[in-house]
Parts: sequence; C-alpha cells; structure tokens
Amino acid sequence: MVQINGRQRGDFGVHRDANIPGSAGCIVLGTAPGWAGFQADMQKLAASGVRVIPLLVSYIR
Repeated sequence: MVQINGRQRGDFGVHRDANIPGSAGCIVLGTAPGWAGFQADMQKLAASGVRVIPLLVSYIR
C-alpha cells in the first residue's frame, strides 16, 4: 500500500493501455508489440521457476 496525495492505493498491475486517459497508478504498456514482448518475457520467467519479481516504483511530485 502507498499513500499518494492523501489517498491510499494498492494492488497495482501491469497491463496493456486501454486508451483511457490515466492508469490509476498501474504500469501500462502502450503498444501491441510492447505488450506481446512483456507477456513472452513473463512466460519465460515463469517457466524457469521465477515466482516473484521485486519492483520499485517511484513517484515524482
């Protein structure tokens, strides 16, 4: 959970951009090739036994 501008948020995701302004804090990939590459990379990692990927997101105010 994080607190941004007085609002608490959590459960962020990584997904393809749905062409709706804003991501509500999620990480979005804006192109079909970018999304396909991300999915392929994640499948390879999962197949090799990786179950957790640490991720640090920094907000610039």
